[in-house]
Amino acid sequence: MTTGPARALLRRLGLFLDGFSACFSRRPQREAASRYLDGLLNDSERKSMQAMHGRLSDPGQYQALQHFITDSPWDAERVWTQVRAAVPVRTGVLAIDDTGFPKQGTDSVGVQRQYCGALGKVGNCQVAVSSALIADDRTWPLAFDLYLPASWTDEADRRALVGLPDTVVFREKWKIALAQVRAILKAGFAITGVVVDADYGRNAAFREGLERLGLAYGVAIRGDLVFTVAGVEGEPISAADLAAAAPTAAWETVTWGADPAQPIAARFCALRVRPVEGRGDRWLLCERSPAEVHKYYLLHLPPTATLHDLVTLARSRWPIEQQYRELKDDLGLDHFEGRTYRGWTHHVVLTAVAFTFLQIERGRRTLDQPRPTLPVVRGWVREIFGLLYVIHNRRLLGMLDAFRRNAPLRR
Repeated sequence: MTTGPARALLRRLGLFLDGFSACFSRRPQREAASRYLDGLLNDSERKSMQAMHGRLSDPGQYQALQHFITDSPWDAERVWTQVRAAVPVRTGVLAIDDTGFPKQGTDSVGVQRQYCGALGKVGNCQVAVSSALIADDRTWPLAFDLYLPASWTDEADRRALVGLPDTVVFREKWKIALAQVRAILKAGFAITGVVVDADYGRNAAFREGLERLGLAYGVAIRGDLVFTVAGVEGEPISAADLAAAAPTAAWETVTWGADPAQPIAARFCALRVRPVEGRGDRWLLCERSPAEVHKYYLLHLPPTATLHDLVTLARSRWPIEQQYRELKDDLGLDHFEGRTYRGWTHHVVLTAVAFTFLQIERGRRTLDQPRPTLPVVRGWVREIFGLLYVIHNRRLLGMLDAFRRNAPLRR
């Protein structure tokens, strides 16, 4: 990146961050917020506070930065409100999912042995419920909430240890997810469909909550979920049995995927069914991959929806996994080492702020240019911040000047 574009990017970053200044009541808070975001975006591989602080071109006091994250009483939800306001795309599919944060000890807020997607098994971890808008070939994080097991919310000593506010009580994950959906709708987003995995999709109360909000959905389910079928007498039938009984002619091959050069194909069968726990008919979508992997989805879409419509919605959830990888690998979403509830919420929302800026930058291209990936844009920013670190460090600047005048031999 040359000097002109680098300066322009820094100006855009400054203007973007100015939009969040009202979220912080005092100047020291605003300065610390800017410093922390610099740390998330700079070339530090580890995004713990100590590692970030060591790579800041304008580090300030480490204690002040730590206080800003772990103790300062600024409202993370107010920052989330501004994050949602800053997203330039207002219509798309909403993906809801869990993500895990593996931990070694037992004192970090919300930690217990539970299923962790990052580990692929039950392990010692924190789990967050998140919602992300999938639109314009990008994902936009709109909400993150830490899931707090009853072993944390119901024990006064543990609450005090991590500073849980009195207003924070136990909520099932599906209730957290519905609260996020309501906040996102209130922020003015038009949700064309909601997609979730089978842990949410099997929950009739969650599906009913989406229906009451007037939302379409395409939820993964397990094959043992049972339905009644119009014109078919007898006991309710499982999704797996319905798929097995469907004639060969009912199955069609459908191709989908964001990359035309690498399309994905599988066979699908769609049936109108009525969930035993539910009201009204829905679409049951059954999938058979070339490797004979069996998957099932329940969709709340009009009876006139085509098979392609059903597949497009049901299979649109995958970008949220890529978002998790980028948030963790590029911005250190899971690197926070503090134990308090306030510190966790502060770190996560500031990570979302940095991610949103990078996604906006990805959209800045001419018509004849392909859209850069988020890691590519992240590389541009790292390069700029690496340069700033050098020019603000007299020792490194002197070394650079010495190397310029008398370059070391290369082998």
